[in-house]
Amino acid sequence: MLRPCWTCRGSIGGRTGSPLELTEKAGPDRLECPQCAGDREVEGLGPLVLPAPTKRELVAALVSAPDDPWWEVRVLHAKQWGFPRFC
Repeated sequence: MLRPCWTCRGSIGGRTGSPLELTEKAGPDRLECPQCAGDREVEGLGPLVLPAPTKRELVAALVSAPDDPWWEVRVLHAKQWGFPRFC
């Protein structure tokens, strides 16, 4: 099961029954639904970068799996964008 859209919290595949949902493939690396991704492109915004996990979240993740559908992607983004505690 894929996580929800980061921006609108709706279905990552798009609004149910919409042409975008029916024609675009929502891969596991997708962070936004087609509508939100299109809006971001139209507005000329850069790539979506998720917030880095806090120290508290990192410590809690050592004990149990985080209840955050974006957890793995947030950690990956933090490493990719060079946040100090991830380098």
